[in-house]
This record gives sequence, structure tokens and C-alpha cells, in this order.
Amino acid sequence: MAAVELWRGEFGNAYTDRNQVDWRARRPFWRDVMSVTGARSVLEIGCNAGWNLSAIKWDFPQVRAVGTDVNPHALEQAHTAGLEVYECLDFRAVPGKFDLVFTAGVLIHIEPRHVNEVMAAIIDKSAKWVLAVEYESNYETEIEYRGQSGLCWKRPYGVMYESMGLKYREQWAPSGFDNCTAWLMSK
Repeated sequence: MAAVELWRGEFGNAYTDRNQVDWRARRPFWRDVMSVTGARSVLEIGCNAGWNLSAIKWDFPQVRAVGTDVNPHALEQAHTAGLEVYECLDFRAVPGKFDLVFTAGVLIHIEPRHVNEVMAAIIDKSAKWVLAVEYESNYETEIEYRGQSGLCWKRPYGVMYESMGLKYREQWAPSGFDNCTAWLMSK
């Protein structure tokens, strides 16, 4: 994917530095998700500095919470926070399946020609649950991102996952996220 190199380098570093998140504000959302799913293992694709994983681990220290990202700068911060994270372009390289596999502001950056492939790999990596916390639109709509085209799309992720065989469970506007919609799906 052409944009991956952009996220691995200075552009991705600047994103991490610019978007420091108070992960504590996301704890209520993650408590809701974990109470519905009962997940004992989670994998976040595109974990950045590990804000979601930190929120999960705070309230659910017994849960194995793993993250992957392509940006070494972000992963260094996640590692410093004591999180289990991996730098990889292909998250399928992380061994095993996870009860819950999720993205938060990651699918929006996947190019149209690759998005179905990535979503199928997420489904394959999940033992039961898939969660997408992304920008929503009824149709795929490209939006300019930081003055550039070809880097961000709103989509109907819940509908897309349903068309791939998942069952719709819940949809809501999560607290602690920037104008995102959360879709919780099950196998």
C-alpha cells in the first residue's frame, strides 16, 4: 500500500506527536465494549501509541491486549507504556486468534482497492468479535486529510462487515473519539 510508507515516516511521527490522547476519557467506552464481548484477548490494528490498549488494560488487567502499528515512533511510546506491541505491515503475522480484533481510525486510511482485503484479514484474525471505530458515511467518500488526497475515506463500515458475513450487534457514537461511529460485529 502506497500510503504505508508515509505513515511509517515523519508524516506518521507528526501524527503521533500532534494527536496525544487522554486514554482515560475512553475508559467508559471500553468498559461497555468489554462487558458486552467478555473478551479475554484483544488485538488492535493500528494501535499508535497504545491509548486504547492502555484504557483496556487499566480496567481489565487480566485481558491480553496486543497492538500492531507501522510507525516505530508511536510503537516506542506504546512500549514505554508497558504494552505488548509489534511493528508489522501484516498483522496476520501475530500468532493466534483474538476474541476481539479492532481498529480505531485506521480503516479510514486504507486505500479503496485494499480495504476489503484488510477487513477480511481482520475477520480472519478474530475468534468472535470485530469492532470498527471509524468515520461514517452511507457511501465511500474521500475527504482531504492534512491537505492531501488519497489518505482518508468515510465509509459504511458496519454494512461492509455485514456483507462479509458478520452479524451487526451494536452501533453508537463512542465517547473520547473524534466524531467517530463504533460498529460492534460478531461472527
